[in-house]
Amino acid sequence: MSFNEEVSFWNPDYRDERYSTIFAECPIPFALTRLSDNRFIEINKAFERAFGWSREEMLNKTGNEDGFWLSTTEHQAFNARLRQKNTVTAFPMEARCRDGSRYHCRLFATLLPYNGEEYIFTCVIDIGDQLMAEQEARFYFNRFQQLYEHMRDACALIGRDGRFLSCNSACCEMLGYSEQELQHLTVCDVTPAHWHAQDHRMESAQIPQRGWSDLYEKELLRKDGSTFLVEVQRYKNLDEAGEPDGFWSVARDISERKAQETSLNFLAYHDPLTRLPNRALLIDHLENALKRARRSILTPIHPQETQTRDLQLALLFLDIDHFKNVNDTLGHQAGDTLLQISAQNIARYLREADVLARFGGDEFVILLGFPVTVESTTQITRRLLSLFAEPVRLKNHEVYVTASIGVSFFPRDGLDADTLIRHADLAMFKAKEMGRNTACFYEVSMGASIQERMQLETALRGALQRGEFLLYYQPQIDLGTGMLTGVEALLYWNRPGIGLMPPSRFIPIAESIGIVSEIGFWALAEACRQMTLWRNAGLDMPRIAVNLSVQQLENKDFVEVVAQQLRDNKLLPDALELEVTESLLMHRSGQSLAVLEGLHTLGVQLSVDGFGTGYSSLAYLKTLPVHRLKIDDSFVRDIGRDSNSESIIRAIIALAKGLELETVAGGVEREEQEHFLLAEGCHVGQGPRYARPLLPESILEQFGSRRQPQESASRPFLKA
Repeated sequence: MSFNEEVSFWNPDYRDERYSTIFAECPIPFALTRLSDNRFIEINKAFERAFGWSREEMLNKTGNEDGFWLSTTEHQAFNARLRQKNTVTAFPMEARCRDGSRYHCRLFATLLPYNGEEYIFTCVIDIGDQLMAEQEARFYFNRFQQLYEHMRDACALIGRDGRFLSCNSACCEMLGYSEQELQHLTVCDVTPAHWHAQDHRMESAQIPQRGWSDLYEKELLRKDGSTFLVEVQRYKNLDEAGEPDGFWSVARDISERKAQETSLNFLAYHDPLTRLPNRALLIDHLENALKRARRSILTPIHPQETQTRDLQLALLFLDIDHFKNVNDTLGHQAGDTLLQISAQNIARYLREADVLARFGGDEFVILLGFPVTVESTTQITRRLLSLFAEPVRLKNHEVYVTASIGVSFFPRDGLDADTLIRHADLAMFKAKEMGRNTACFYEVSMGASIQERMQLETALRGALQRGEFLLYYQPQIDLGTGMLTGVEALLYWNRPGIGLMPPSRFIPIAESIGIVSEIGFWALAEACRQMTLWRNAGLDMPRIAVNLSVQQLENKDFVEVVAQQLRDNKLLPDALELEVTESLLMHRSGQSLAVLEGLHTLGVQLSVDGFGTGYSSLAYLKTLPVHRLKIDDSFVRDIGRDSNSESIIRAIIALAKGLELETVAGGVEREEQEHFLLAEGCHVGQGPRYARPLLPESILEQFGSRRQPQESASRPFLKA
């Protein structure tokens, strides 16, 4: 717009309709000020609305009054810029509105000379929203910068040529380079060569226009040459025109996570102690082997091959005999070492295609793949049994253990994994019943005996609470005088619907399921109570013998339990004799030794039952408080028939005399056995010749009136 003297636009007496309407009604605030004094000459309606001042209030008002417009200094600078540029000049400004609010704007002004005076024509543009947007943008940019720099994941901007344009500190730390060094490298420089082809395929994959790409894994190369695995996700970077201009890449080091996953996966399918496959992995191997074997069975074969393909797979179930004794005597660490050594030794005997797994506890399962025969499987079981014949060094002790092995075959003994494992397990139990240290092939008849054992276990668990146990008492007789020297308490199970069961039938089962100690405590209390009842009834019972289990001896409170029973029943300690087996003494632990010494201090007698049938190591007899040796029934039974048994008896009696110990002979049936024992120096015996195990009432009836010995020539020995 130009002004001249012919058109006096600013003259109040003259108004050009066209220009006055445009000026007054334009939605953009306009103002005319005098350059010399900064006074307002004219404003339009938009100016009034923007700042809240009316036209009458603004006219002849200076811009710096009340801090409304430009200050004097700003006005001088503004005027200087106008004169310098002599064109439209932009000038940012913050004005004060009538209501006190601040108005952020940008002034676009130009000089207008008129009648020898200079005026400034100003257009006011509201930039409040723009400033807020800029402030918000700066706020989020600063937040992004902080997030970008401090995020734990490596983040980098990659150009279209694959070069690093920007990277955060995590990226530098991960790769071992500074940011300046990375800006001279490409993605290929930090990727192993064998990954380049796959990396190229992934980098060339389509990235979504908006949003992150799918995660994928790749290997990266550090500055020091080491490699590591990362998880990568990319985001397309667009230029101002919206065209792809490289991409953002976020990478996370997953090496530790992968190592943990590998470890967890290994532990899920392997035994942590022996590092062997566990039950789950064994079944997986077995299922796969069965699938292959079934296909082989269905494949047409030549008639001459029939015999070689009858058996496709063999499953061996191996259990270490008396493993619990190792744990009880040498500790669980020694037991773990034994398992590790056993696993290593077994593995050496197997083929590469065979699978060895730890099934649980001291049980191992071996899967023998095709081809297998009864003969080849027998050879392998013999090798394994001979392997366990070698001593194992544990904690400066040479330990001898044996193994029991059960074998089942596919398809003869089962068509699925569960059946084959169950049948091999049944065969293993049969091997234990046969005396251990042997191998047994599955037979159909084995299922019935195992079923019977399971039924026994179930019934035995609640037998004590149901009051189904009884104590019978077998008299012990002085062979020279015929006098009663004591009784041995024998535990029987009066099983409903079955009748009396001897201890040999159920005590091993009670030991295996961990309830023998509970039953033993009941037997001890019942025997002490019966002693008091007999004495109150007039029978002066010299002594009562009660059998102990290893679980009772491992109980640190057992000595106090015995002392309490003696106090409750008003018995002297020497009236109680506790019998332990020779094998139990040989596998004694520190706890059991302390218990035995405590019993000795208490004054309780200690007897070794079944002497000569265990390890026959005599050193423990010098260190333990043993009072009596009980000659096993098997030796007494063969008197007069087997000279070797007689020699063993003579040796036991001589040993006892040398150590000042008494001897008791069990299982005496015939008169010649009695004469032999008496002649060799054994003075106490028990067995059918004198009396079978009796109920308490029968003991009182038959022995209550006996006070003096009968004539030796015609002693009326009691019969059951």
